[in-house]
Amino acid sequence: MKIESMIKLIDDIDIVWKNNQPQGCCIYNRTWQKIALKQGDMDGACAVYSLMMYLILLKVLTYSQVTNLNTSFKGQTSKGRLFKEFFEKEGLCRSGFYFSTIEDKLRHSFSKEVSAVSSNFNSSAEEQSKAIQVITEAIDANAPIMIAEVFKGGGAHAILVVGYELRNGKVVKLFCLDPAYPITDYSYWNTIIRLNDEIGKTYLHISISDKQMSNIYIDEILKIIKR
Repeated sequence: MKIESMIKLIDDIDIVWKNNQPQGCCIYNRTWQKIALKQGDMDGACAVYSLMMYLILLKVLTYSQVTNLNTSFKGQTSKGRLFKEFFEKEGLCRSGFYFSTIEDKLRHSFSKEVSAVSSNFNSSAEEQSKAIQVITEAIDANAPIMIAEVFKGGGAHAILVVGYELRNGKVVKLFCLDPAYPITDYSYWNTIIRLNDEIGKTYLHISISDKQMSNIYIDEILKIIKR
């Protein structure tokens, strides 16, 4: 049987080099901007890291604005309100955010720049199929999308989806930027989610990262649109 496979990534990202040095996965916003953030590069929990990568990809923030600890904006500007909501008010966020909370914070602080909608899904096969459809529709529209994966052993984690693999007409993998792990300078992603590998089980997907493999299901999705 012939296998037909296709990988779809959002259009604007590229692997970039500058002055004979690899820059990694970047997006062009006046200059090439790095995208990937790793916890330790800035304050906040995984949801905030993934959110900031999302806003870099939407070209409303730059990599240097996010990672430079001396970055400041006037308090009443959109970016000033955004930084106040996620950095000054929260400080080091150990427990993370529900996506509905991020949606509310964006609505209150950054609505001139973006709109946001969060969705929740249970672990049933039907609900997971709906989640996958929302994700693939976003990627098809060349938009990244943020998801929360819930682990079989407990806990949840926020990551940013930038692509998927289609095999014989079926979406079988999601390609993600994950703030918990390093990324090489020659890769577009550092986490892969194998979809529906454990049919009939609650945690029916498998998330694979650096030296880590976990059974998961998709619990939340956050879709952000630049105005």
